[in-house]
Amino acid sequence: MLNKLFKKMLSIALIFIITATPVFAKNSLKTTGEIAHEFNVMNMPEYIVIKTKEEINIKDIITIPQNAIISADVLEAQKERRWHKSGFIVCRLDKYLIEETGEEFDVSDKSIYFAVRKYEALDKQEAAILTGEIILTQAASIVGSCFIFFAPVDILYFFTKGAIQREKHPNWFKAGVSNAYDNSIFWFCLKGKPIDIEKNQLIKIKGLKQEKALKLRQQITKRKEKQSAKEEKRRIKQNIKKLKNSANSKQ
Repeated sequence: MLNKLFKKMLSIALIFIITATPVFAKNSLKTTGEIAHEFNVMNMPEYIVIKTKEEINIKDIITIPQNAIISADVLEAQKERRWHKSGFIVCRLDKYLIEETGEEFDVSDKSIYFAVRKYEALDKQEAAILTGEIILTQAASIVGSCFIFFAPVDILYFFTKGAIQREKHPNWFKAGVSNAYDNSIFWFCLKGKPIDIEKNQLIKIKGLKQEKALKLRQQITKRKEKQSAKEEKRRIKQNIKKLKNSANSKQ
């Protein structure tokens, strides 16, 4: 009975994630880079320095060559959260340096915003099964109509693998749920990838519209303030409890 309940919860969670709108808006900036220093969300620097791995071409705005050194202001950093939400850094591009010539370009007036996350390459064998984005099309008895799902590889790996192979059930959706459940019990309660990054580690860079970047910054700041308030209340309660215990012990 308990297993059936968890599988039902997993099914609901998968449907929610599959149909959810991505946080990061699509634009022309999407690449990888190599961070030039360590980054820790608990000791957040004012700026981040990245070496580009390929040419960055933001249409009608700027072209940054491969192996350039870019510097960006760190607006905020969100640590990993429940539901496998990865940690990320919200940045605004400030300048870039071409090492070969020593030329430096100030682009702080261009209002170029992006998010940085950890980069983790897929295993080649897994990538052969889950190439890019997999389109799942099926008549769904759940909603009573035909639908098309675009499944994000990074979140729905076990589900998609089970849906393709169908070893545990002839129905793709139930096969996916079973595989996700068997390989990662309570996966929907686990945290995502942390944002703490080591020096020279590969990172993912994805463009953000200015409105989205500023909104994310505001949301993260409010979330941190709320967490700080909770921690302060907890400390006050602990101190009061210690004082009461101390007073009782003296009586």
